Amino acid sequence: MESTSHLVLVDDDHEFRRLLAEDLRRRGFSVEAVADAAALDGLLAQRLPDLIVLDWMLPGEDGPSVLRRLRANPRTQAVPVLMLTARNDEFDRVFGLEIGADDYLTKPFLPRELEARIKAILRRTRGPGAQPSLAPRRWRIGPVEFDTVARTLTLPHGTVQPLTGSEFALLSLFVQHPNEVLTRDYLMRATRGRGADVFDRAIDIAVSRLRAKLEFNPQVPRAIRSVRGQGYVLAAPVESIE
Repeated sequence: MESTSHLVLVDDDHEFRRLLAEDLRRRGFSVEAVADAAALDGLLAQRLPDLIVLDWMLPGEDGPSVLRRLRANPRTQAVPVLMLTARNDEFDRVFGLEIGADDYLTKPFLPRELEARIKAILRRTRGPGAQPSLAPRRWRIGPVEFDTVARTLTLPHGTVQPLTGSEFALLSLFVQHPNEVLTRDYLMRATRGRGADVFDRAIDIAVSRLRAKLEFNPQVPRAIRSVRGQGYVLAAPVESIE
């Protein structure tokens, strides 16, 4: 990860936004800070950032609604998003991850904790050599093609599905360990880093999001199967294409 990673901070509290943006710049990031969804849309029309730090409560369109739009738009679907919220509620955390957040941080927090979370996301989504053993560019997982450079899935009927950073990191682990049960703890440490403060359901939610793109019927998964009391296994045939 380069120290000049470009971030966009979206928070309607002017003083908080100013202070946090200044702190992140001192920590080596390039930061643009805006107050609402409309201003964010203006920035995204010009340039996609490496990561968006998005507050849950915004005037007008709130953070979850913005996140849904980002994930529904092929152009912005893969941009990592870290959600900020003053509400320390598990329902909100589950909901935020389900609709596509890469991580979730509750206010108040220490600036160095935010820095650590940002760097962890960037390492698994943009860092050089983040997946060193993925030598083939493309893999076939059952009838689906996985492109590790474009970070996309191509479905049998030709539809191309962009992967978020979290989805890419997770699928990369599975293709390196086909037919091997990967525990939730292993998946957590490998995709989030050691000591990550993430609640128990985070990996289940991440797998659910990946299944929604990979599986013909996510309700009856055949590619990524649950192993009761242990974790998950990539059960579909896997082969390198190139």
